[in-house]
Amino acid sequence: MSEAAIKLTGRYYRTIPLDSMGYETEALELDPDKTALVAMHCWNIGCEDGPEIDPNFCVGMGTYESLREAGRIMRERMRPAMDAARRAGVVVCHLESERTARNFSQAQDDLDPPPALPSHASSPVVLGWREQIVARSHGQDYAHNSPYACMDRAKVVHPLPGEPVVYQTGQMDRVLRRRGVENLIYSGFATDMCILRAPGGIEPMAGFSYRMFLIRDATVGVEFPDTFDERIATRWAIRYFETHFGDTVLTDDFIQACEAIS
Repeated sequence: MSEAAIKLTGRYYRTIPLDSMGYETEALELDPDKTALVAMHCWNIGCEDGPEIDPNFCVGMGTYESLREAGRIMRERMRPAMDAARRAGVVVCHLESERTARNFSQAQDDLDPPPALPSHASSPVVLGWREQIVARSHGQDYAHNSPYACMDRAKVVHPLPGEPVVYQTGQMDRVLRRRGVENLIYSGFATDMCILRAPGGIEPMAGFSYRMFLIRDATVGVEFPDTFDERIATRWAIRYFETHFGDTVLTDDFIQACEAIS
């Protein structure tokens, strides 16, 4: 245990008793040697170093509003938090999609064994239906024709040498256990989708019983033009996390807590 702890104010949503639900706060003290700041799915679509937004495809963070907000968060929230974590000796773990992780050699270590081949392949109930819906929601052949096909991790939150880059749940668990990590502080995108359910995200990692936290102003959900101002998707996902998985914290508090021990 380090002599100094990362001291934060955590917020969660109390559900019981049912007739008196509401927010609660509590003091947190985290050992920096056992804590990882997780920067998740930081794609560069619409960023200075990435492909331009193509209005014919709904990929990455989806809409103009969420894409631009994600870029701002990476510059103004995530990068300062990452720098503070590094100064305090907190490991920064870069959690990516498989497509983007291929660009990093360290992401090819500690991988899960290849899955066994199924004895038979299930045939679709309605032939072509799923393909039609995907094309309707993301754009025709988006995987090859859209900015998604050439995106990378945004340079502003690029990993430093020696920092882990992972894209599988089991891989992430093995990498973090080897470093003695017990506390995961998530940031990144998208709050209502990948943060919660993608490999290495909140729900997959909950089964390993890590203590999990979320920086609630260092993330945004996939918002639409009519939901962005109220952040409906983002607020729902944060509430879901605060109810079922752990506490949320603020970027400035995290930075100050790291600076206090660095």
